[in-house]
Amino acid sequence: MDMEELNLNLNEVWKEALELLKTRVSPSTFQPWITPLIPVSKNEAEYKKDTFVLKSNQAFGVAHLNQKFLPEIQKAISEVIPQNPPVEIVFVPTDVKKAPKRKEKPTEQIILMQEQIDNLKQMQSFCALNLKYTFENFVNGENSNVAFQAAKMAADAPGQKYNPLFITGAVGMGKTHLMQAIGHQILKNFPKLKVKYAKTEEFTNQLIDSCRKGLESYSDMKKFRDQYRNVDVLLLDDIQFAEGKKRTEEEIFNTFDALFHAGKQIVFASDRPVETFEKTPDRLKSRYEWGLSVEIKAPSLETRVEIIKKHALRSNYEISDDVAKFLAKNYSKNIRELEGAYNKVSAYASIQGIDLTVESVKEILGFKEGNKKITQADIINACAEYFGTTYDSVIGNQRSSEIKAARQMSIYLIKEILNLSYPVIASTFNKNHTTILYSYEKMKKDLKTDKTLQEKAQELEISIRK
Repeated sequence: MDMEELNLNLNEVWKEALELLKTRVSPSTFQPWITPLIPVSKNEAEYKKDTFVLKSNQAFGVAHLNQKFLPEIQKAISEVIPQNPPVEIVFVPTDVKKAPKRKEKPTEQIILMQEQIDNLKQMQSFCALNLKYTFENFVNGENSNVAFQAAKMAADAPGQKYNPLFITGAVGMGKTHLMQAIGHQILKNFPKLKVKYAKTEEFTNQLIDSCRKGLESYSDMKKFRDQYRNVDVLLLDDIQFAEGKKRTEEEIFNTFDALFHAGKQIVFASDRPVETFEKTPDRLKSRYEWGLSVEIKAPSLETRVEIIKKHALRSNYEISDDVAKFLAKNYSKNIRELEGAYNKVSAYASIQGIDLTVESVKEILGFKEGNKKITQADIINACAEYFGTTYDSVIGNQRSSEIKAARQMSIYLIKEILNLSYPVIASTFNKNHTTILYSYEKMKKDLKTDKTLQEKAQELEISIRK
């Protein structure tokens, strides 16, 4: 069947279909997702003569519409057009015929993003959610699969599964993204539920502001507590910030009990596991551990490459496999650092109007030409010199405090920088791979509580990467 031969006014067809859809889907879906759709006319590049094509300027909305609402839209079109043509929803950036390449001006990207934000404002207001932190935008890998699946299950059945859900992981690993994705998914599936996202520092500051001269104001405290207790879903980020703050922890404890016993969903996120909260009362620690605790670990090289590619796709920017792999190999510490490097090189290339190649990326990021590839020996030598010992001593069996410190730091940095397997590292140190695993995990745990050790590790890593 040829849509052109039917001599249809596509806009009128869509207008009638919208009237039908308005009565069949919720307002929270109809207004931001369906009303912005526009039928594609026969003189547009995306026109298909045998298909009813709808275009959207919301890149991340197209997948959601096709997955969730295409059958309903197809049904409405079939009631208006008896021939029942297939319906397709495509992404078409505003004022851009095709996905822009390297020379698109940043201002055009900003305008496009602003239009997307305007269409979804109601998803931010009270909830304080970032529009880009959705499940669709989260790159899931082996490092995060358990956490990802648990988060989706909690979002599909709020208050019924994994309550509370406690997400842990080092800084920049995607905890906030996954936590807010739960909020977005719940708003989509259960639009009448109240979702509240906050950082624990914000919670503490609001608590302090609600107390006056050491005496609580009843009205101010009631207003504060209502913010966090009159909700269906509470997402409290950076919970480690509350450790040792007695008043904050008391409020969290009471808020937890109020929500939990009312069957409301609670999600916590922390850059440290609960067992490291030495100053937290046992009764609150037990609350944290009532549900399910999941960890997001450092992503593999393959996952980091996928993160870069998805980030590029969201910003409508082309990036080669070579450039993606170069960035992924050189920014392995956390996702935030990786995305920061990508943002820098893509912005610079757009402004300067140049192609992104491995060579241009090296220049933009300040990588010196001729730098040799980092090896295990480079890392061990740097640690040996830093701690005042030798390479042979570090890989040997001596156990003085200096040598032991250099050895543990070497193992940790080799794993962090080179991401080698434990058996490969073990062969360098003439150890069993379980010994290497224990040393690495112990170092990770010590770094979470020892600021001096953190500074040493950071200083060494910077010097090794230069």
